[in-house]
Formats: sequence, structure tokens, C-alpha cells
Amino acid sequence: MTEPGVHLIDFDAYVKELAAKSDPAHEADLLLLTCMDFRFFLEISQLMKGIKYDHVILAGAALGAVVRNKKKTWQRTFFDHLGLARELHKIKEVLVMEHRECGAYGPKPGFGLLDAKPDREREREVHEQQVVKLEALIPDDLEFCSLLLEVPPHVGPWTFDKLK
Repeated sequence: MTEPGVHLIDFDAYVKELAAKSDPAHEADLLLLTCMDFRFFLEISQLMKGIKYDHVILAGAALGAVVRNKKKTWQRTFFDHLGLARELHKIKEVLVMEHRECGAYGPKPGFGLLDAKPDREREREVHEQQVVKLEALIPDDLEFCSLLLEVPPHVGPWTFDKLK
């Protein structure tokens, strides 16, 4: 079992680090992959303010990009967008934001990877499994980072569980 707080990342510090690494020679810093869950959009867009990024949205985030049995075109869609982001905007990194209580991971209408109310450790483990599958498909010359977000509202600074 993972100790509480072991994998936490301070998102504000992460964004400042991205801004410091920003290269004026290319048009975007990263491609952001998130879930379609409406609870996160406003806060993510506010936190990413000042970062140049392309945004791809798939139900389940990493899961949506690796699922093949039920949504055969989703993986191709993600990698078509990734290829275009590389060509047009010279992205250097892929950032995946997973989130807890994700319906895509749950029972119907989700893909059934988790129960409706999973144990937190099991939930993290299953998200990490999908992230590992996705990372293995990402070209080696791109940096890769993935985070597991708590469901809003949160108290204090927003920190994330870093998966990979």
C-alpha cells in the first residue's frame, strides 16, 4: 500500500517548471490529454494559464487512448492528434491528467475496469496500468508525465498523485 502523500506533485511548481523550460522556437510546450469530465475543465484551464499546450479530450484519458476492444477508433484519434501536434506545434511532452471517480473506468456505461466505489489504492493501480500502456506507445523523444487528480472541490493548493 502506498503511503499517503508519497506520489504528490505540486501542480503550481510543475507549471512554473514548464514555463521556465518553454522554448520560443516552437509553438506549444505539450499535448495535454484529459478525460471529458466537466468537473475539471475550468480549474485545469486556470492552472494551465500561461502554458502553451494542445488539448485532447477522451473519456478515461489514458484509458481512452489505449482501449481497443470497444472503441476501436479512439486510439487512432489520439495518435493522429499527437502526430499533428508534433508537426504543427513542435510539442516536447505529453501530459496525461487522469482523475479519481472516473465513470469511464467504472461499470456500465464505463469499460468495467473498476467497481463503482473502488478502494483508493486499487483505483490508483488501475489508472497507473493504463498510463503505463499509453507511455509504452509514446515516441521516445517526447517527455511523458501523468497525474491522478482528486475530484473537486479540494481544500488548499491543488496537488496531484504522480503516476509516471
